[in-house]
Amino acid sequence: MDQQELQHLITVSTGFIDAYIIECHQQVPMLLPQNIVLSAMDVKNGIKHIEWHDVKLPVYSVHNEIDSRAVALVIESEDVSQRFALMCKSMPVSVRLRISEVVDENEDIQESLQHSTVFKYVRMDNQRYHVPNLQYIQNSFHL
Repeated sequence: MDQQELQHLITVSTGFIDAYIIECHQQVPMLLPQNIVLSAMDVKNGIKHIEWHDVKLPVYSVHNEIDSRAVALVIESEDVSQRFALMCKSMPVSVRLRISEVVDENEDIQESLQHSTVFKYVRMDNQRYHVPNLQYIQNSFHL
């Protein structure tokens, strides 16, 4: 067993997850597990596609339209043809979370139903976040 396998076992057994906190334009920050982010790259803001490993990926933006530069996060999918890039303002903050500290906001089910790109709202340390509905985002590209 190497160090990486050991670290994985410790992480899984203690209930921790590494996640990104992503600033979103006119919305609460997004909470996204790091293990679904394949790559990050600096890009010009406003582009509709990025090239990654000779594949043209559609871009879903949570960033404003004013700044000239942004960061594109390549998002993993079970099917390679459903990968896409999530455009954000800058490289997101990386955090290690104890899963038990992330609490669902059950009272906001109606609100999340109004925002198709939101899977659910959660609260951590008195801060509200949203977990994205990646399936909806992928489907919006007709992938």
